[in-house]
Amino acid sequence: MTPITPQDMMLRIGAALVFGAIIGAERQMGKHPAGFRTMTLIAIGSAAFVLVVLEVGNARPELSTDAEAQATSRVLQGLTTGIGFLGAGTIVRNDKSVQGLTTAAAVWCIAAVGAACGLGQLMLAATVTGAALVTLVVMKIAEMPLHRAGGSSHDTDAPKHNGGAPL
Repeated sequence: MTPITPQDMMLRIGAALVFGAIIGAERQMGKHPAGFRTMTLIAIGSAAFVLVVLEVGNARPELSTDAEAQATSRVLQGLTTGIGFLGAGTIVRNDKSVQGLTTAAAVWCIAAVGAACGLGQLMLAATVTGAALVTLVVMKIAEMPLHRAGGSSHDTDAPKHNGGAPL
């Protein structure tokens, strides 16, 4: 495996910062629990975890490619599980509504963006960031007619009418 240069490492972490901040800004503007700084930190942390695994493989040349792949896989599995618990902390269930499901999903998604940045897959990270923005912004608008037609999910991340209750 080729050693990661300091410039490449800075590029990967920088990309995670930018892509995490983009999604985080959208969440912050919507006054959601996990916002600008949270999403950015999750993306940076995910990239850092992957880079750590890659660097351990570079520092120990006796590790085979298969061992490196397995180690990376284990880190990503742990990351996915850990972020799932973090996201679960943003979900609150009341009598007839659930709050924070979209935020929890955004937290999980931005962890994947950070992991992609850490692996050097910047096109993947950019694509996922774009898809997440479409999901969070465009689909929120597209969701309004569904709620008017009676498809309310009682998810308080859903669009609201003038009275403040979910449509």
